[in-house]
Amino acid sequence: MRDVQGRQQPEILYGRRKMTAWLSRGEFAGVSKHTVDRLMRLEGMNGLVRGRKPRSTVTTGKDSARAPDLLKRNFSAPHPNHSWVTDI
Repeated sequence: MRDVQGRQQPEILYGRRKMTAWLSRGEFAGVSKHTVDRLMRLEGMNGLVRGRKPRSTVTTGKDSARAPDLLKRNFSAPHPNHSWVTDI
């Protein structure tokens, strides 16, 4: 359903949790979440699923700089506990 400006009405975008809260504020206090699921399924209503932004530990772009290679790619150590190497 669309409103006067052509935007979707909020109830169409609601998921189960928001729809249950919306119904509880009205005449349907104490409605079960399973009942809300069943009724939404019968009406063909789905909650709007927004994608999450990918989370990364690496900064990308022109201004990002790599960490300096202090070992010069030499992964051997002269004695124990001299050099510690890790990978993320």
